[in-house]
Amino acid sequence: MSRHQDLLTTKALLAGWNLTCGGDRAQPAVTLTRERWSILVLYSGDTPISAGLLSPGRAEYDTIPVPAVDQWMKCSQDLMALHAVGDRVTVGGRVGTVVGFKLEERHPAAGPWKFRLQVVYDDGVDGDPFPASAIPFRSLPGTASESPSCKGWQCEDHGALMCLTRTYTKDDSAPTERTVLCGYHAEHGDRRLTVVRVLHEIPTPAAAMAADNERRNA
Repeated sequence: MSRHQDLLTTKALLAGWNLTCGGDRAQPAVTLTRERWSILVLYSGDTPISAGLLSPGRAEYDTIPVPAVDQWMKCSQDLMALHAVGDRVTVGGRVGTVVGFKLEERHPAAGPWKFRLQVVYDDGVDGDPFPASAIPFRSLPGTASESPSCKGWQCEDHGALMCLTRTYTKDDSAPTERTVLCGYHAEHGDRRLTVVRVLHEIPTPAAAMAADNERRNA
């Protein structure tokens, strides 16, 4: 193990991350896992060349800068356990959907490194609240659960994307709502609705299971 990997191991263990080494001698790989989060660091020899972040609700790693690995490792374990991509939250009375996470750019004066949620509110406006300020949104009793089938016109494909849509009107006066759509209807809409924006992917059961297995086996 190289000096850089030794240092990474020490930092990970101090911050409560589990560490697994893989790859081969020429191209080692290190996976850090803590609860529902995983960080993957790929090396060329002794030099880290790329990194990925697998956050809760994602089925695939998002590429992050190598220096950001140290920052994500220093984030609060309690705050990182609060939310996942796709969660419905209420922030200051506004309801929205968590679509991602981002680090604060400034180094904190003390304590864990801070990060924010990336939220799209139901009116289509973006927000970046701190995790502690976002309260899980509870649906009313009897509310139907979201179906994985596409809600496009006469479409029976798997719903791959959660989208913010608006029923088609000439003046765009209809309120926005969350709609499950396939890839085609998420891009093109249909005769009845306009897609305002794509919120997040809906992992297939197989992809979600693979991500969970990867975290458990790391």
